[in-house]
Order: sequence, then C-alpha cells, then structure tokens
Amino acid sequence: MHAPSAPTKSPLSANPATDGEAFRALARKWAATVTVVTGRDRQDNTCDGFTATAFLTVSMAPPIILVSATVTSSAGDLVRQCDQFTIHLLEKSQQELANLFALSAAERSARLHTVSSEPDPDGALLLHHTLGAFSARKRELVPAGDHVLLLADVTRIWLGPSDAMPLVYAERAYRSLT
Repeated sequence: MHAPSAPTKSPLSANPATDGEAFRALARKWAATVTVVTGRDRQDNTCDGFTATAFLTVSMAPPIILVSATVTSSAGDLVRQCDQFTIHLLEKSQQELANLFALSAAERSARLHTVSSEPDPDGALLLHHTLGAFSARKRELVPAGDHVLLLADVTRIWLGPSDAMPLVYAERAYRSLT
C-alpha cells in the first residue's frame, strides 16, 4: 500500500465569486450552440427576436426548455411580453443571422423583413434553414440576478437537416465543430 502523495498546488488561481472579470473570463470558455429566440408580442402583435447562447433543455417529460435573457435588454422585454416562442438552433453557416438578431431593437426591426421565415402555428416567427427549432409556450419567468429565466413548455419540434452542424460560440467568437 502506498502512502498518499503530498498535496500539490493547483495550477488554477482562486478568485472570489464576486470578481466579475474572473467570472466572465471563465464563462467565455463555455462553448454553446447559438440560438435565435423569436416571439410575437401579445399586445401589439409584432414579431421580434434575439440571439442567445444561454439555452438548455430542462425536462423530457414533460418537454421543458430554458432561455436566459438580460433583464434590461430588448430580450428581457420580449420574454416578458410574449407567451409563445420559437427557439432556433443555428447551423454553422448562419453567423449573419445570429448577428442580425444580436443588433439593437431598432436596427433589427429595420432588417427583419429580409429574413427567410414564416409564422409558426402559434404566431411566433419560424426561421428557415436552421438545424431545427422548438415552439414553446411560456410556463414561468424566474428572476435570476441581472437576468430572467424563461421556462417554456415545448409544443412542437421542427427538425432540419440531420447532417448539418451547429454554430457554436466560445471565447467571443463563432466556432464550428468541424
């Protein structure tokens, strides 16, 4: 039986959880599929959307998804004002589409008509040529610091080409898995 080795010093540097720059630096390492979330405002009936990488599936039974949006952004406004959403997983060649939905609300609105899309059966914008999309109904909004978490029940699944690869974002840049 061997005696335990002497502890070695970790090559990682410890930072307090309140160190915002350290938090952002580590979070940038998290690679995520780029999504576009679209919805139709229930009051003025307009469509809008935003680019998001803070997306995940929460449950299979029932199917529930989660999207995170900054409270003070147009994305935060959209998740509060809409009941129906479509969350699109972007294909590796769709950086331009991701950039469009990352623009300010005014810039995005002026260019939204150029996007190849149609209304889904629930009224949210269904973008063409993506990997696929989840149509969903708002279940709950959960405050989380400077963000709001949208929990939504999946109502329909749209599948795109099975051989396409996702657009990924990490370290402040778009990436591809191939």
